[in-house]
Amino acid sequence: MRLSALSHAIAIGVISTALTACNDDNSSLNFEETNSDQSAPTLTLSPDLDNSANVAVSTMTLNGTVEDSSGVKTLTYQLNNNEPQNIPVGPNGIFNQVIALTPGNNKIIITATDSKKNSISTTKEIYLGETLAAAGSHTGALKDGKLYAWGRNNFGQVGLGYTSKLVEGKIHPNIPYLINKAPANITSISFNQNHSLALTKTGDVYSWGEDRYDQLGRDDNGRSDCSRTADCRLDIGKIEGIDNAVMLATGFKHNLVLDKEGNVWAFGNNINGQLGNGITEKSSRPVKVDFSQTTNAGKIIQIVASADSSLALDDKGQVWAWGSNQYGTLGQGKLCDTRAGCKDFNSTPLLVKVIPDSDNNATERVVQLAAGRDHVLALTNQQHVYGWGLNASSQVGYNGEGFKDTPNAWADAIATPTLLPWFKDKAVRRLYANGNTSYALMKDGTLYPWGVYGETNSEGKTIYASLNEPTNKLPMLKDIKGMAVGALHQIARDKEDTLYSWGWSFEGSLGGGESTTNIWMYNVPFPVFLPAGS
Repeated sequence: MRLSALSHAIAIGVISTALTACNDDNSSLNFEETNSDQSAPTLTLSPDLDNSANVAVSTMTLNGTVEDSSGVKTLTYQLNNNEPQNIPVGPNGIFNQVIALTPGNNKIIITATDSKKNSISTTKEIYLGETLAAAGSHTGALKDGKLYAWGRNNFGQVGLGYTSKLVEGKIHPNIPYLINKAPANITSISFNQNHSLALTKTGDVYSWGEDRYDQLGRDDNGRSDCSRTADCRLDIGKIEGIDNAVMLATGFKHNLVLDKEGNVWAFGNNINGQLGNGITEKSSRPVKVDFSQTTNAGKIIQIVASADSSLALDDKGQVWAWGSNQYGTLGQGKLCDTRAGCKDFNSTPLLVKVIPDSDNNATERVVQLAAGRDHVLALTNQQHVYGWGLNASSQVGYNGEGFKDTPNAWADAIATPTLLPWFKDKAVRRLYANGNTSYALMKDGTLYPWGVYGETNSEGKTIYASLNEPTNKLPMLKDIKGMAVGALHQIARDKEDTLYSWGWSFEGSLGGGESTTNIWMYNVPFPVFLPAGS
């Protein structure tokens, strides 16, 4: 049975995995004639390891039960052809094993063996990394470790090795273009605004594009002149000082990198303390986020970045935030009136109390984060979604058409994590956000946007509605396994690896070719094709 993804520790039911029993040496001839037990153990896994979206966090949890009438002798997992590791089995056959993933595809073989040498095995393939990226106006996609990119290239952000325009001189691509200058074996990409990051299977991080705010992390020398003096890098270069990276997060002017030990590295603009190192000076080299002042912090397993804020999720389900709190992005329960002399940022991580204290919430914890320009979304293991931060366009919720300027409207800025009622009894796989837009990818492969959403009205004019809650605007998209949200455009990939894009096609950001370039609003997603033979 082959499945390929996992939303970390979202236990919403139990499935029994029907598997083929086998002997542990693949031969039934080794059993003694007196052995009456010919049945393999029963292995039940929870949560359901679906075959869709990539994993959002750097660890996964194998949990469930294993049973056998003659007694279970061993339960093991084997990760990426390494030596098998024992999984402790508790009372009633219950097991709970956390596994640290490596960038890219992770092959996990789970084997249960009973005292009579009957065994049962299943293989899961889980992908850690984002294979799609969308920024201000440039877009990227991975296939077989190769990078394809297109769209605006005024800072060299596409990765061609030069700047280009849409209509004169060197022309940048309005269809996917194989970036030959990119490193091999890329497992994850993250684009934002006018710069790009890539992560390889070996844990190395590369950057290119705009470097006006030191956001490329490659020191102060060697920049090129794109629109101002020494404000970009046209080459795709490795960031020194970070080893064994497993995750990327691009903000508007700063970036975060997570390594396999759980350290968070940051570089770029730091005027609001978004680098998390206790000061407000920008850095062109990676600096380590300072968690020394925190209490009871676990190992960091996910990072996200907004315009001027940063957030991290640890393996205890706790959320940490640092940087700007102008719109309540740090989730501390209050907004700051700078005119009264208060400080509206924090330069080291603060604990965000996402889930209210109650007996009913005792076992609930956050399992995934997403961040837009100045708003944050958090998914819990009970399928609840909380949101906070900027809400002027209803990107958190209930401040759009029919709500705004009414007594029932939610505030323009929400400083306390707030439960979004739409998600009750819904099966959510992943959350995505950027700009003033939010998306929910459901477990059935459908996508629901809310917040800013562009449409074309009956007069042919583009309007940007503010959707109050997740809305079925994209019924034509089926079996989606991942997406990326740009400032005003989106790209998604389905289970058949077909790419679709929609939104504003500014300077070719949708990748549909000349006939789709600079069109104000594609409401219906269209397929995007990688070069033939790629």
